[in-house]
Amino acid sequence: MGQLDIILLILLSGFVLFGLWFGLVHTLGSLIGTIVGSFLAGHYYAPLTDWLLPITGGNPNLIKVIVFIFLFIIGNRLVGFVFWIIEKIFGVLKILPFLSTIDHLLGGVFGLLEGVLVIGLTLYFISKFPFSEWLTGAMLTSGVAAYLIKVSALLLPLLPDALKAVQGVF
Repeated sequence: MGQLDIILLILLSGFVLFGLWFGLVHTLGSLIGTIVGSFLAGHYYAPLTDWLLPITGGNPNLIKVIVFIFLFIIGNRLVGFVFWIIEKIFGVLKILPFLSTIDHLLGGVFGLLEGVLVIGLTLYFISKFPFSEWLTGAMLTSGVAAYLIKVSALLLPLLPDALKAVQGVF
């Protein structure tokens, strides 16, 4: 197990703990936010990158990855905010016995699913626009990264065909 595998498993554990802590409604909102964020980032990263590249003058692949992640987070958090409001409205139901425990356990399950999709989609995008030799090499030898990228294929229909056509590391 390499360094990248350990880092990915720690990140994945963070998503599970997030789900356990916040519960089902909040985590479900984050999962739906992941889908919305994927769509938003996949369709608007290229125009925003084209606009930013002359300003920053940096590595084009690095700018693409940063813009993709930024747009993804914006879409994800906006949907998460809506679900946070819904959670506050229905928070009264948690006073029923065992409902709070079930809420948190299901939140952990959805947190795991969200983590697999978010990390896998990020790795998929990085594999299309490599910017670090170390990261590229680590991704090629990582069993965890390969698994996460395969599972994140569920979100590929949300991405534009131009992004899917780019030849990448995998």
